[in-house]
Formats: sequence, structure tokens, C-alpha cells
Amino acid sequence: MPLPRLATDGQLDRLHEAILRTLETVGFLVQDEQLRASMVRAGATEGTDGQVLIPRQLVETMLAPRLADPEPIPDGPPRITWDLKPGIGSQLAQFYLEPETNRRAAGSCELLTELVRFAHVWQPGGAVGPVLLCCDVPAPVEPLESTLIVAQNTDRVGSAYLHLPEQVPYFAELGSILNGDPNSFLSICLFAVTPLRLDWRAGGLLRQLTERGVHVWLGTQPQAGASSPATVAGTVVLGAAELLAGWVAAYAVNPDVVPGGGICSGVLDMKCADVSFCAPEAMLQDLLCVELFRERYGGRCRVAGGPSYTDAKVPGTQKSFEAAFEALTICTYSGIPTGLGSGLLESGKTFSPVQFMLDEEFGRYFAHFARGVSFEEDDLALDSILDVGLGLKKSHLTTDHTLNHWRSLYTPRLLDRSFASGAETAGEQRLLQAAWEQFQEVRSRYEPASVDESKLRGIERVVHAGWRELCGTERRDTR
Repeated sequence: MPLPRLATDGQLDRLHEAILRTLETVGFLVQDEQLRASMVRAGATEGTDGQVLIPRQLVETMLAPRLADPEPIPDGPPRITWDLKPGIGSQLAQFYLEPETNRRAAGSCELLTELVRFAHVWQPGGAVGPVLLCCDVPAPVEPLESTLIVAQNTDRVGSAYLHLPEQVPYFAELGSILNGDPNSFLSICLFAVTPLRLDWRAGGLLRQLTERGVHVWLGTQPQAGASSPATVAGTVVLGAAELLAGWVAAYAVNPDVVPGGGICSGVLDMKCADVSFCAPEAMLQDLLCVELFRERYGGRCRVAGGPSYTDAKVPGTQKSFEAAFEALTICTYSGIPTGLGSGLLESGKTFSPVQFMLDEEFGRYFAHFARGVSFEEDDLALDSILDVGLGLKKSHLTTDHTLNHWRSLYTPRLLDRSFASGAETAGEQRLLQAAWEQFQEVRSRYEPASVDESKLRGIERVVHAGWRELCGTERRDTR
């Protein structure tokens, strides 16, 4: 069964034509001079305000190898055969929501240490990443410190997230130390600044990483009514133009690199002057953009953020409602499986351990549905149906078939299915408390990891060099 569509072929053609007109007429502001020069050499024209005007022929040349080798189109919404379990990775939240007080605390080295130790137990065999930003160290060395903290507490160091061009050599060295591959820590997502701008940081990173052959992801976050038009189609035109311009920039530097793309659009709420990334229009914008890339540009475009980016400020009903809506629409219209979040609140700004455990519960819930129905002989249960008959003398509760199959049914760990009583008026509060207790129980099982001391010393050497060369000072102990 093919995926449902939001637009006809004719409507996609109109979007495509509007995008090409935008790139030809307005262009794309590129602050990195070397990247801008590469685009001009590839066929773009330099404008008067630092932008490059991108002719449609250059876009079509860039797209040709993508269209010759398109990403496979999913055959309808996915069937899931695994649990949608969230992990501690590159959530990169700025704040931590304290479960006992519901107060936000700035991310710190101490809090990141605790979450890495939890992750070491929670995801055995799985890589661990920087879930929190360490706001208590200078920004130029923050991702270096985060990597060191992960390496000190687990032997499964995963992703890092550099954000400045001058950090590239340090992370190339860390990749060599940990994985024998200098590019292994350099796969990141770079975001354009809507409307139609690539600042010096993102441009410098795009240029350096693409020169190294790293397949980066280009992202965009247009906000309808603020940085983009207050219509779904207009926002898609602008966001898609930014992604294609970023792809052209990468192509101009290294034609063999094929970046991916991601859109996480929002809608300005004029009532409260805040932006919602999970509004109905936001999901239409994201999914229409994904559809456009799937049908016209060879695919490789995703909904960035997904169910993690909701408006909810605290764990509870609103978060669950918004995340479920996003997960269902993404799966239905893109064919890409997704969980119900990774512990994030406030559109990704805050990490909550309580919400993380709830997301795990809801992910298991959703995955059981998305697995679909089995029609094997034993699943039809015809022998048991014929044996029990009308149920006057036997019950399906007591059959061998039920005994053999009941464990395959979803059983919640946190959600309450019991009969209601007068003592259950605080049901949601008990749910949140149970989630926090489950998180604490996992964390309590942490034992110091068997880290490779030679690799740890190498990481420390790189971090110390980063402090001296990027901050002009000697490293201070952050523990």
C-alpha cells in the first residue's frame, strides 16, 4: 500500500518552480567566504549582499546523481519488529528538569555524569552521547569536556556535537583515538538560519567537513508567521529552498558527498508570542517538505526533532498528547518509524528523566501496535476456538493456547489499568513518581566502567590542548 500523499504531482511541480525562482532571484546568504567562492566556481553568481544566486541548472546538476540513485520509497507505514526504546545520545538539552521540584537547572558536568552512568546501565552494548550541554564550561571547549565525561564513565563513547569550525581538528583526533577513524566524530546536522542564510559557523563547518568527505545533514527551522510566510505552502517553499541551497554548497566543495536534510518547522502563536513545533500546520509543513524531497529530489529528507519537540513544559498529559500526534503523522505520511520522544520537553530545550521513562513506556505501547497482525496458523487459534465453542463449559482463560501466548501481549510497566477507586484521584502524579523511581532504580545499578586508560589519557590530552588553544587558559577540573 503506497504512502498517503498531501499534494498532487501538479501541486509539487508548483512548489518546485517557486523554490527555483527563490534561489535564482533572492539567493542564499553564505557568510563563509571560501564556501561562497566554491559555489561561484560551480556556477552560482555572487550578489551584492554576500549572497549567491543559484541558477536552476546548477540545482539540476547537483540533483542528477541523487535522482539516479534515489532513496527507496517505503511501501506504506512501517511494520516495527523492535521496541522503540529511547536512548541517551545527542539530545543536547540546555536544562535538566529536577523531578522532585519541577525546577529547571542549567546543564552541568555533574548532571551529565549522572545521566551517562544511567545510560551505561540502561543501554547495554549501546553507544552513549552528550544528552546535556555542560553550561558550566566555556562554549569553545564544551563538546570536548562532554566527550571526556562520557569516556570517563562508560566504555561505549558515542556521538559528539561540535558547533564551531575551529573544533574540527580536535574531534578528528578524538575519532582517531577512540575509533581509529578521524571522521567518526564529525557527522553532525548543520542548520540554516531562516530566511535563506548560512552563518559563518555553519558555513565553515559545512566546508571543512565536506572537504573531509563527511556526509553531514543540513537542517532548517522556518517558523511560519515569523521567519517564514504564515502559510504551509510558503513555509515549505522557503525551507526546501534552504535545504537545496545547502546541498548545492556541499556539491560545490565535494561532488562525491551526498548530504541529507531535515526540517523542523514551527508556527508562531500570536497569542503568546511563542513558536510551536508540533502544531497541526507545523506537521503539515514538515511532512509536505519530506514528500516533496521523496517525490522530486531523491529523498534523504526527514522530520527533524520529531515527537521530542513538543510544547509541553512538564511531563504529563499534554506531552503525551502532542508526542502521540507527531509520531502517528510521521509514521503514516513518511513511512519512517519513530518513538514517542527521548525525554525532552520545551521543544528540545529541557531533559527530564521522568519524561524519558514515560517515553520508553509509550514507545513500547506504540511499537506493539505498529507490529501489525500475524496470520500464522497458531495465531488464528482455530483449534482453540472450536474446542471452547460457546464457552458454556470451557473458557479461553484456561486453554493451553492462552498459556502459550499471553506473554506476547503488551503489559504496561507504568500505566495503571486497575479498577478505579476513591484512592486513585492522584493517578497522574503516581505515574510520574513511578517513572522517577524506575529511573533511579536503573541508575543505582551503575558500576564503574572498564575504560581504556590509554584512550582516556589521549582524550585528556586533546581536551587540555583545546582549553589552551581555544580559550587561552589551562583546563580546570570540572568534576
